[in-house]
Amino acid sequence: MGAAPGLTPLQHRLARFGRILAAVIVVLCAVVLALGLVRGQPVELMIVAAISLAVAAVPESLPAVVTLALALGARRMADRHAIVRRLPAVETLGSVTVIATDKTGTLTERRMAAEQLWTPHGAATVMGTGYEPEGQVVRDGETVTPGDAPDLAAQLSGAILCNDAALEPPSDRSTEWRALGDPTEAALLAAGSRLGLDRAVLDGEMPRVEEIAFDSGRKRMTTVHRRPQGGLRVVYKGAPESVLRPEILVGGADLLGRAAAQAEVLARSGYRVLAVASADLGDPAGPSRTWESGLSLLGLVGILDPLRSASQATMAACKRAGIVPVLITGDHPLTARAVAALASRPGSKRSPPASGSGKAPRAT
Repeated sequence: MGAAPGLTPLQHRLARFGRILAAVIVVLCAVVLALGLVRGQPVELMIVAAISLAVAAVPESLPAVVTLALALGARRMADRHAIVRRLPAVETLGSVTVIATDKTGTLTERRMAAEQLWTPHGAATVMGTGYEPEGQVVRDGETVTPGDAPDLAAQLSGAILCNDAALEPPSDRSTEWRALGDPTEAALLAAGSRLGLDRAVLDGEMPRVEEIAFDSGRKRMTTVHRRPQGGLRVVYKGAPESVLRPEILVGGADLLGRAAAQAEVLARSGYRVLAVASADLGDPAGPSRTWESGLSLLGLVGILDPLRSASQATMAACKRAGIVPVLITGDHPLTARAVAALASRPGSKRSPPASGSGKAPRAT
């Protein structure tokens, strides 16, 4: 017969211990009674002795000891500002062996920063903190502008156009720039501002006329904009595995291979990676299903979400307690693995990936 449902693990163990103890007591009492009768002792005396032995063998103080142990655990938790309503909850917490945790906003701060840029023509680094527009984009040790780096300008212009977020300047409510909408998209806006791009100007020149919204299954977003000189521009951004596909991009297998290798390098370094592509179409563009094909790759963006200051200490405390942390996230497996490894090594910091002048480093 199984234990009653709704019991805690400790209650299950106590019930099992009680059954085992009762069986042992019955066997011992039977043995004592039999031995006494064999030696010629009176039946009444041996029955009383067996009953006395059974009563003495029952641990009457066990419930009090268990309750005291749980109460001490609740007190220790209260000292750490954790209030326990039910004492069995202390035992349940003590029985935890696995903790499933989210990444974004739990291990990390959910404060994205677009740090690494890669295009088929070269790599660059975005300098700056938070969502402030102040900063610069550096390539080969020198600050660049949209005129100096038209490939980066095209890449970040597409990321700004295919974007539903906004940046809010400091106000009475906050002394820092804040993200309104998805933090990942807000990081793209900040990166574009640091290159010298103005979103209001871009939206005025190429207003959005259609879109295919982001979907967690598709892992991509598509917007269509009217060009000043006529026709439409399709901008497409999403996870590399959803963008770097021959049925979507033009440019050949060599370009897709280089981009995929660079995306893997960024992901292994703990960056969330987005790919941006675009295409200019005549007017009208035809059915929406034709928008997501025949596009040109503009580049990759590596977005950093810094670890919370307490993440590494918390992971170390879990391991000391015998608890296995399990990371659950929708990010790329390599990104998740890099962040999990970083959180598991106290004092370690993320190092930026190797950058080149155009060729992607070899993925390992």
